[in-house]
Amino acid sequence: MTQAGLSYMSRKYDEHTMGVDTKKSLEIIHLRGTVAVNLRPYTKIEDLADMMTKGAKYAWGNFVGVVIFPLWVRSEADPLEYVRRARATIDRKILSLEAFNFYGVIKFTMNFFGEKVVQAVSKRLYDHTTLTYSSVMGPNEDISIFDHPISYVAASALTGSQVFNIHIVSYVNKIIISLAVDATVNPDPHRLCDDMVESLNIIKSAALERGCHN
Repeated sequence: MTQAGLSYMSRKYDEHTMGVDTKKSLEIIHLRGTVAVNLRPYTKIEDLADMMTKGAKYAWGNFVGVVIFPLWVRSEADPLEYVRRARATIDRKILSLEAFNFYGVIKFTMNFFGEKVVQAVSKRLYDHTTLTYSSVMGPNEDISIFDHPISYVAASALTGSQVFNIHIVSYVNKIIISLAVDATVNPDPHRLCDDMVESLNIIKSAALERGCHN
């Protein structure tokens, strides 16, 4: 969805710049993003009390790795091509153990060289990528806090000098997209968010149509 949204935004931008060749314009764009990966063997949400118990099966604390994800920002006639490419890339990343290696390097560096070196390593990583992306599975049932019902859950974080921070959290039957944007690069983040939502709807329609034909 993110790749399709960025491609769609670029195509619309080219339409407003006196008919620039969209395909050639997109071919010169090379973006890389960092994707946060949950390294826990169990991804379901557990009760906090169970996680805090000594010797619990589900450990408390951060256990997150990062992978560098090349973004496919191209003009595709088939919207599902964005899904296929994203799936193929993330499958290769999982098999490469890149996220576990990143976590191990950071932990080793923290233990032997300290926090300042970890900050320098992290800064170099984020300085050489365009965006940070995370997708978190939220509650699949309505929840409340002190009898106040929760209508949605949103998350965001700042990770340094990157242009985009895109965070997606699911809640029951909806997803919430949060964007943090460098306004000097993209002065209209609302348009980017709209393009991402529109891309998701186009991908869903294509998948449903393909499913009906099959």
